[in-house]
Amino acid sequence: MPWEAILLMMMGSLRALGVVMALPMPGGQPMSPVMRVALSFLIGGLLASVTPGGATPPPESMVALGVSAMHEILLGLAMGLVMRMVFATAELAGRMIAGEIGLMAAPGFDAPVPAQEPLPAFMGLFAGLLFFLLHAHEGVLAAFARSFVLAPPGAGGLNPAAAETMVKGVSGLLETALRMCAPFIALNFVITMGFAILGRAVPKMNVFILSYAMRSIMGFTLLAGAGALFARYLSVAFDRLPWTMLELVARR
Repeated sequence: MPWEAILLMMMGSLRALGVVMALPMPGGQPMSPVMRVALSFLIGGLLASVTPGGATPPPESMVALGVSAMHEILLGLAMGLVMRMVFATAELAGRMIAGEIGLMAAPGFDAPVPAQEPLPAFMGLFAGLLFFLLHAHEGVLAAFARSFVLAPPGAGGLNPAAAETMVKGVSGLLETALRMCAPFIALNFVITMGFAILGRAVPKMNVFILSYAMRSIMGFTLLAGAGALFARYLSVAFDRLPWTMLELVARR
C-alpha cells in the first residue's frame, strides 16, 4: 500500500475518532477503547478513501505531520461535541424534570450513575433510540463524509467561527432542555401554589406530605404523555445537527 493511501486513512480515522466517541450505545454502557479505535479506522478510513475530496500532499517533516494530526483530532472532537450536545439536552431535561417531580437522587461524592439517576438515563436512552429511529445517524455520516470534500484528510481544521458555533450550540442545549421541562415546571408551580392556598385555609393539614405525593402522581401522569413532546424537540435538533457539524469544518 503506498504511503499516500496510508496517510489518507490515518488522517480520516483521527477525524472520525471524536464522532465515534459521541455515538450512543445500547444500555448506556461506554464503548471500549479497542472498539472506538476499530470503528474510527473503519468509518474514517473508508470514507476518506472513497470521498472525492482530493488528496493532500504528504507533510514535509514529522512536525508538520503531528500538526496535521492534531488539527484532525481537534476537528473530530469538535464535531463529536456538537453531536453529544443533542444527547446532553435530553439528559439535562431529565435532571430538571426529576427535580420538579421529586425524583432527584441524594447527592453523593462520586459521579452519578444511571442507577442513581433513572430518569436522566431513561431520557438519554430515549434520545439514542430516536437517533437511529429517525435515521439521524445517516445525516451524521453524510455530514462527516461531506467534511472530507470541504477539507481533505490532513488539511482539515476548525472554522474561525467555530467558537461562535459552539456557544450557540450550548445556548440551544439549554433552551431546548428548558422547553422540554416547561410543562413540568408549570405543573409544579400550580401544585405548590394550590397547596399553599389550601394550607392557609386548613392550617391542620400536612401540606408538605400531601403536595409531595400529588406532585409525584401528577408528574408521572404528565411524563407518560410527554413522549411526543420530547420527540418533537429532539427531531428538530437531529435535523439541524449535520449542518452544525459542517459549520465547524474549514480547510487549512
